[in-house]
Amino acid sequence: MRWVKLLLIIAKARFRPKVNGSETTRVNFRVWVTDIDVSVMNHAAIMTVFEMGRADFMVRTNFFKVATKNKWFFPNQAIHVQFYRPLKMFQKAEVYTRMSFVDDTWFYFEQKIMRKGKPVAACLANGLAKRGRETIATSKIIEALEIDSSKVPRKKHELINLFNVSNGEMTSKIIENWDL
Repeated sequence: MRWVKLLLIIAKARFRPKVNGSETTRVNFRVWVTDIDVSVMNHAAIMTVFEMGRADFMVRTNFFKVATKNKWFFPNQAIHVQFYRPLKMFQKAEVYTRMSFVDDTWFYFEQKIMRKGKPVAACLANGLAKRGRETIATSKIIEALEIDSSKVPRKKHELINLFNVSNGEMTSKIIENWDL
């Protein structure tokens, strides 16, 4: 069911108004029976909702179209999620997505799920564009998308610094120091 929801969001996004890289997008959703464990929406379903938000953003900025033409793909490097309150079956909520920061290689996205003005979960994800093993410079992507570069968030804020430090520490503890 989650794949169906993701595909529907991608299809619907094609008919929604286009956005530039500095706008915040919103996707409304409802919690379905397939999204819950016992009585609340499970974390995997929430991660799918965040993916739906990023997919909607990418379609509406024309990234999917340009990426397909250039054979680019967009893997996430890390995703940090905080869960604040549960969502129950059939409740409605919204996921908001915005580009938070862009450097020479990475795009950073901030996302939050809100219900009745209260946060349900928040996410910070970073990713880059690749073609095979080649990493595509963000400036090339911004140019291909015809985004006004003055509207691209280039100021690195404290949240991005914390995210990068945390990723480095996780990598060293999980990958580099793990004896199998």
